[in-house]
Amino acid sequence: MIRIVSTVALLMVMASIGLAAEPPAVEVERQVEAVQPWSFRRLERVREDLRNEEFGFVLDTLREMKRNPTLNSHERGLMWQAFGYAYIGQEKYEEAAAALEECLDTNGLPQAVELHTRYNLAQILVMLEHPKPAIEHFTEWFKHARNPAPTAHYMAAMAYMQDKQSRKAIEHIDRALEIASAPKESWLQLKNAMLVEEKDFASAELVLDELIERFPKKAYWMQLAAVYSETEQHERALTTLELVHIQGLFDQASEYTTLAQMYLFNQMPYQAAKILREGLDSGKLESTSATWQLLADSLLHARDRDAAVAPMQTAAELATDGNVFVRLAQIHIDREEWGDARDTLNLAIQKGNLRTPGHASLLLGIASANEERWGEAERAFTAAQADDKTEKAAVYWLKHLASRREQSEQRRASADGASRVEAS
Repeated sequence: MIRIVSTVALLMVMASIGLAAEPPAVEVERQVEAVQPWSFRRLERVREDLRNEEFGFVLDTLREMKRNPTLNSHERGLMWQAFGYAYIGQEKYEEAAAALEECLDTNGLPQAVELHTRYNLAQILVMLEHPKPAIEHFTEWFKHARNPAPTAHYMAAMAYMQDKQSRKAIEHIDRALEIASAPKESWLQLKNAMLVEEKDFASAELVLDELIERFPKKAYWMQLAAVYSETEQHERALTTLELVHIQGLFDQASEYTTLAQMYLFNQMPYQAAKILREGLDSGKLESTSATWQLLADSLLHARDRDAAVAPMQTAAELATDGNVFVRLAQIHIDREEWGDARDTLNLAIQKGNLRTPGHASLLLGIASANEERWGEAERAFTAAQADDKTEKAAVYWLKHLASRREQSEQRRASADGASRVEAS
């Protein structure tokens, strides 16, 4: 953008000193002071050096002009304008903006040239992300410009976007789209961003539909899915993500997990497990504790506890704390695999940083009791009793532990007696 500005700028300098024809941009041109021969020669030199991109020579000549106290307002305006364009050529945009501000402050240029200079300055300020002065210059420019081009409205919209004035940005983008022969992708992108900022998701949906139709890209499908989710159109969000996946466009871990979560939300756990396995097998989904836990949860939702054990085991091993081991132990308890549950809970307690340590102790007591490991069960229930969240349950188990132990010993004694009778 800045390179284009510098080319236009050179033409403006030429026009200002009568070296090139330029159609007026204003109805009535102001009268300006004449450029004197001394200044004319130096501006001619500046023009040639700008054309040849000899910006150091340009600045040397302009500094010589700046030391001349007899310059009139027109000459000073042209001098500061050329300073600005030389700085643009050197990519010193802050200095360029300051020079063009000085240029406008002289009020010495023809109004058409001043108008172009103001527009170029506003563009530079947008690039520098100085939105407030950019907006001021665009506002003044629009007052006098005839038939502004769509690009001017787009640049103004950028300034308003930077200043977090979404509605004003949308107004200018709409005007650009209205007068353009065909919308540019960047204009639609900006409008979509501003509509999302305003939480006008219904309008954003229409813009994304147009972006997908004109510029079919994965990013717009993903954004459309996000808009559907935001507006609780969950089935449409799921369908949109599925379309992206079917086209083979998934290449980020978050895309696999997002689709899996959408499947779960829409009560399709087997599909969630399938997409997660695909991501893991392809290497596009990183093997993390969270990923394996999501896979295990998907299988649990599908009521496939057998298949959930292995991914939950992997999740527990990769986790930095013992909480996933507690979840794995719960699966073992549900399957009445008491020894596996006990071993897993001991690993959970050993790994530590448990959110509810009392719960782990309570489960350990239950597993131990069902294996008739009475001492271990009593110690575990006593530990659970010290936790406010599991105190009542632990007291219940401790109360009944003795009777269960007695019943177990009676059964064993009866079995031993029956064995001796048979042996005799």
